[in-house]
Amino acid sequence: MKLYGSLASPYVARVAMFASLKGIDLPMEPPPGGMGSDEYKRINLTGKIPSLEADGHCIAESEVICEYLEGVHPEPPLIPADPLGRAQTLMISRMTDLYIAPHNTPLRNHKDPAGRDQAVVDRQAAEFAKGFSYLEHFMGSGPFTVADRPTLGDCALAPFIGMLKQTVFPFFEEIPDPTVGDGRLAVWWNALQGHPVCKQTIDAYDEELERFLKWLQDFLAKRGQQGG
Repeated sequence: MKLYGSLASPYVARVAMFASLKGIDLPMEPPPGGMGSDEYKRINLTGKIPSLEADGHCIAESEVICEYLEGVHPEPPLIPADPLGRAQTLMISRMTDLYIAPHNTPLRNHKDPAGRDQAVVDRQAAEFAKGFSYLEHFMGSGPFTVADRPTLGDCALAPFIGMLKQTVFPFFEEIPDPTVGDGRLAVWWNALQGHPVCKQTIDAYDEELERFLKWLQDFLAKRGQQGG
C-alpha cells in the first residue's frame, strides 16, 4: 500500500495517525505531477489528497481510507464494534468535516485587524462556537472522543485543531481555543498529548503545516512584488 499526499493536509494527517495507531507502515509520497494534475488524475480522478493505492486500486477520501485500513487490519480496532461507540466516533469525524473544516478558509484574508471585515469574523466565530459545542456534546465518556483509547474521531479532529492553533486562534480573540481550560475539548487534547503515537503525529503535522505556511507566505510575497 502507498498513500499519496502531504502531511501538511489535515486529511492526510488523519490517515497517517490512523495508520500509526494501527502499527501499519504506510509509505507516503507526493501525488505525481502535483495535486490536481492530469498525471495524478489518472490515479485519482478527483485530483485531491489523500488517496491510497492498494492492490492495484485507488481508494479516495480520508474517512473511506481509514475504514478500508480498519477492514484489512482490524487490530487494534479504531472503529468500535459496539454500535454506540461506532456511532460516536463516526459522528466526531463527520462533524469535524461539516462544522469545523469549512470555517477556516473565510478568515484567511482577515488576520490583519486593520483590513478585516468584522462581520465575516463574527460570523465565523459563531460557526466555530457552534461546531465546538456539537463536538463536546456528542463525545463519549472520554478522555478521548469515545472512551479510554483513540479511535477514528480523534484522528479526524486532532489535525484540524492543530491547524486552528496555527491559523486562527492566535489571530482572532473572538475565537478562543477550546482546548485551553478545563472543558471537554481540553480534557481530550490533554489526553492526545499524553498518548505517544498521537502526539508524534500531531507534532509531525504541526511541523509540516508550519513549513507549508511559511512557503505560502513567501510565495505570495514574491508574487505581490512581481505584480507591483
